[in-house]
Amino acid sequence: MTNNTTIPETISLIERQLLINQCKILSIISDEKEREINEKRIEILEKGYTGLYPKVFNTLYEEVPISVYTEISNIMKMYGQINESIKRLSDEEKELLDLAEIEFEGFDQDSGMHYYMMSYLVDRMDEHGEYKGRQLKSHNSSCMIKYNKMLSVYSNYEKDHGNPFALSDLQKFIEAVQNAQE
Repeated sequence: MTNNTTIPETISLIERQLLINQCKILSIISDEKEREINEKRIEILEKGYTGLYPKVFNTLYEEVPISVYTEISNIMKMYGQINESIKRLSDEEKELLDLAEIEFEGFDQDSGMHYYMMSYLVDRMDEHGEYKGRQLKSHNSSCMIKYNKMLSVYSNYEKDHGNPFALSDLQKFIEAVQNAQE
């Protein structure tokens, strides 16, 4: 939800009038409970009670920067290629790797918008279907450090345009994560 730093401290008369008109329309077409809420918003806006503006804007979330979406997309693209590469390995090759080190952990709910954006993409936009029904909430606050270390390795391979990773390539991801933990 919004916090007081993103709610305007002042609204121009024209903007207030536009918001009042919208609230009036909403109060006409809404049920009784919503009508009461909109009538209170109208009064707050009409009287210019700036301290009560959070009651007008309390249903808005902060915008998610495009950088968060881009970062999630890059992480998911990387994991898509890693997971496809792991599927192609023999059981003997898999045993040579510490694959738990590079397993997708989700995103930390307490430290950013990544978790909420990823949940929305999976649950509402039907993207990254392989994660539907999986726990997307990481209990590890350093998951982004891990992903960024892995992305730095991945950037060296992006020119290969989705070719599967070899065993030695996957080991580089594992080493990057292990080095980040030291």
